[in-house]
Amino acid sequence: MKKQCCNVFVFWVSLILLTACGPQTPVSPTRTPAPTLTPPPTLTPLPTWTPTLTPTPTPIPPLIVNVTWPEAVSALEPPLVIADVTLPQGITADVAISAKIYDPTSTVHTTFDLVRQSSRRYVAPAPFQLALDAPTGHWWLVVHVETELEVVGERMLPFQPAPIEFYTLTETLPSGVNLRVPRAFTEVTAEGNQYAGGRVWRHGKGEIALWWAPGPTEPLLLNNAVVMLEATHEPQAPSKAEFVEETTWQERPAFLFHEQWPGRQGGPAVAWVIQGPDDWLYVLRVRALGVEPIPGLLQEIAATFAFTD
Repeated sequence: MKKQCCNVFVFWVSLILLTACGPQTPVSPTRTPAPTLTPPPTLTPLPTWTPTLTPTPTPIPPLIVNVTWPEAVSALEPPLVIADVTLPQGITADVAISAKIYDPTSTVHTTFDLVRQSSRRYVAPAPFQLALDAPTGHWWLVVHVETELEVVGERMLPFQPAPIEFYTLTETLPSGVNLRVPRAFTEVTAEGNQYAGGRVWRHGKGEIALWWAPGPTEPLLLNNAVVMLEATHEPQAPSKAEFVEETTWQERPAFLFHEQWPGRQGGPAVAWVIQGPDDWLYVLRVRALGVEPIPGLLQEIAATFAFTD
């Protein structure tokens, strides 16, 4: 029994070995299925931030001002302040213009408003009359433009008084008398000599005259003054004289008259009849030629009449 069992064991071992050594049927590998990839989630794009911009106003071009003014101002040719303005196209605005003139010490000499003459031009109400003996140095014209617009253009303009030459009348007038007459004035009448005579000068729309003759030795009376005054009138067209007042000129007796001269070159006049230290009588007259009033420059020249001795 024991031997039989051993034979069975040997048989099964041999069978196993024969099976292992024989050809084997290939075993197909089992494929592991590839994992199914899960696509990433689609991200929702963030909204783009668009800032809300504050509208920028369209810039308005400036107002342009151009001031007409000379670099040298003469008392003999008073200039007019002129300002031309140019508004931006399609824009309307209120504009007011004023001006100040400063002397060399930075003191305000005069202030005035410019008057609108047209849509673009503003002018001073009157020419600027500089004194005959205006201080030398740099003067300034300062123009102020009042408007809601920006303003461009030169508005501070320096200037200087133009020099003035005067006649030398030492050999013309009686001794001891002086009158400063600018050479720009034209002598239109020259009569007599230093003993008795007269001179008349004209410039622009004005005239200044000085007549002289021996007078009475007693104090000047109105009737003597009227006779002397009428002797200087034009015989063909005498002027109308109106007595104003008894006065003095450089502490000498004098009478003041207002006159009205006829004709195209007529106009108002002012005349003084003055008794000099030597008892000579003098008629000093300033008058307008076809205009009113009498130019201020003539009054200033008349004020230079003086007795020097």
